[in-house]
Amino acid sequence: MFWKKKPFPEILFLLLISAVVYLPHIGSLTYFKDDWYYVYDGMLGGAKVFHEMFRIDRPARGFLFEWYYALFGPNPLPWHLGAFFWRAAAAIGALWIFNILWKENRKFNFIAALLFAIYPGYFWWVSAIEYQPMIASLALQVISIAFTLKSIQSQNRVSKIAYLVGAILTGWTYIALVDYAIGMEAFRFIAVYVLVNRKTQNAFGKRLLAAVKAWAWILLVPLGIIIWRVFFFTNERKATDVGGQLSVFFSNPVGTTIDWLFQTYNSVLNLSVLAWLDQFPAFVQSMRLRDLAFGVLLAAFVILLAALAERRIRLAAESKDWDGGQDRVGEEALLLGGLGMVFGVLPVVMANRYVNITGFSHYGLPASIAAALFMAGFLFSLSAGRARSLVLYVLIGFASLAHHGIAVNAVTEETALQKFWRQVSWRAPALREGTTLVIHYPLYGMGDGGYGLMEAANVIYFPDFTGEIPVHYPLAGLTLNDENIPDILEGQAYKQTQYRSHTVDFDYGNLLVISQPTLGSCVHVMDGAQPLISMYDPVNMSLAAPSSRIENVIVDVEHASPPVYIFGEEPERGWCYYFQKADLAAQMGDWEKAASLGEEAIGLELSPEDRVEWMPFLKAYAITGNAERLNGLAKRIVGDRSLRLQACEMLSNIQQPLSEDVKRVVDRDYCKNSE
Repeated sequence: MFWKKKPFPEILFLLLISAVVYLPHIGSLTYFKDDWYYVYDGMLGGAKVFHEMFRIDRPARGFLFEWYYALFGPNPLPWHLGAFFWRAAAAIGALWIFNILWKENRKFNFIAALLFAIYPGYFWWVSAIEYQPMIASLALQVISIAFTLKSIQSQNRVSKIAYLVGAILTGWTYIALVDYAIGMEAFRFIAVYVLVNRKTQNAFGKRLLAAVKAWAWILLVPLGIIIWRVFFFTNERKATDVGGQLSVFFSNPVGTTIDWLFQTYNSVLNLSVLAWLDQFPAFVQSMRLRDLAFGVLLAAFVILLAALAERRIRLAAESKDWDGGQDRVGEEALLLGGLGMVFGVLPVVMANRYVNITGFSHYGLPASIAAALFMAGFLFSLSAGRARSLVLYVLIGFASLAHHGIAVNAVTEETALQKFWRQVSWRAPALREGTTLVIHYPLYGMGDGGYGLMEAANVIYFPDFTGEIPVHYPLAGLTLNDENIPDILEGQAYKQTQYRSHTVDFDYGNLLVISQPTLGSCVHVMDGAQPLISMYDPVNMSLAAPSSRIENVIVDVEHASPPVYIFGEEPERGWCYYFQKADLAAQMGDWEKAASLGEEAIGLELSPEDRVEWMPFLKAYAITGNAERLNGLAKRIVGDRSLRLQACEMLSNIQQPLSEDVKRVVDRDYCKNSE
């Protein structure tokens, strides 16, 4: 049957293993980090907004995003499926390259392609919107190199020209999408050298000349991009401007050269070794035991599939290389992989960047095929067959666990963000345009740099298309940190900013402070006149909360409804639902409703993990004259001195007349031991 013939078994197993590694959490992944502003800019400005977003540095991405957004809109699932499609295409393309270079070594080729497919050094695959061009570029890069080799290999003139044209067009496209990927043109040339000189014993100079002749037409790829960037395109972003980056070198040639050498070594080390060994502990150690157990089962299943692939495809019988023959294959793989990594990271290093396996892992993505090939060559160099297999399966297991950990951590953060804004939507029917939100998220790293702060709020409260480009955000957002505290306390600053395709006005005199101290706490929308400060809040919250203007929460309108495809289904209406509704009723002065909500929550045996959340209910009971309930709740408050002081101050400052019973309870149970 056709599916048993080369290379269909390998392709089927590559697709199956990739699916097991990347797809288990795809239904739970939504927007990660900067995905938020891509989506919101698209919602307000439409698909054309992406041309404005990338006109300053990488205009080709504007076309890619325009097509994607026109097809999928802000729905995250198709974007994640698209990223998986490109990942699978890249893996199949890599197998194609390896089969051309080493056609008699099916087992080695499959293992190298498998290591590339599950390469763990690329962290940002969970951010499927922002990083869609990177993974698409990788697939086009691999396909372009495969086309080049097929053009050289083909004996038919029409086929040769067709493959050559395809190689040039896909080559221009992948570099236009990711300019620093141009270093992989060296990988292409070395692959051509390996193919052209497979059966020759000529001197190195003659072999090099033969490779140059075969490769010459492909020089149009890097030359075409360089000519366009230098003579026809005006770069407006310093970080991607060649001249601006090289000026760093000319200002200090010796120091910059030493730094480049160090960063090249560091980047190659991250690509070749640390990606496999250091990636999975960073994410796995923070997982819950249940998630870790599931990850171990997934890793075991992937290892089983890899072992089954070796047996079912019958590579061992057809591939002598893995059993110790044909040493040249291993040498060529190490050469191609090693030099491919070095030249692949050079453009990154010369732009005064570097490759790591977390925040800057995308800089190493183009060279990941070289890194995987180098690792396969290293495995091939091991003489003991059992040791080779053991190391291979350990690497596969580590890679699977790394990707599982990356996905679990992303889902944890995205779920926490969804729940945060669901609670805000319960508490705030609408927000006043022009408000600057000051946000404290419950997880470290959430909101760092502004991720999902103002965009999530704007998606809920101001989702309507405007058509203006650049778009303007009705709500601004700040992270509660040491950098922002001085301006928050001053309350006078007004900053108008523009980033790529959107503008934002930060008004420090018109703030709304929102905090979720822990994952177990509810979201607290602060009233500056009487802020709800939790013992779990950061110190900065006590400083910022008095600046919060609760009137920025509009109460006399219909509640905004968060989109389900972004924020998921409404969570269970537990304690936090009743707290938010009671806090909203308190803002409206409807104390009967707030007290009624408290009775309903208590009747359902609900209670807070963060005891400061009893405060709106205490005030409601005091105003409505329910001294008995106020007395019963005292024991939940007075054990914590700071909480008791806060409760005493709040209850003592109530402006409405209180019953004598209530006054007695307040004096005796809440304020007696307060100083």
